[in-house]
Amino acid sequence: MPHSAAREMRRPILSIHPYVPAIEQQGDVICSMASRGDCDHKLIAEVCPEFSDGTTPRWWVCGEWLTSHSSAIAHITTNGFQVPAVP
Repeated sequence: MPHSAAREMRRPILSIHPYVPAIEQQGDVICSMASRGDCDHKLIAEVCPEFSDGTTPRWWVCGEWLTSHSSAIAHITTNGFQVPAVP
């Protein structure tokens, strides 16, 4: 199921760590960029943005999100992917 409107990130992305292989969504491990239940794609990466208070949460994202957000595409183009994440 596709995400409704792709909302752009408000905070800078510090890193994007791929999951190799991709992981299924289950329990609390769901696509962080979709409303609960609005995404059923496999999770392919962990995105770490920087919040204004200096914290760096870890968000799980699907390929659709990763390839439809200009901030993620710009980060990957400039910085590539970081080391794979361990689910």
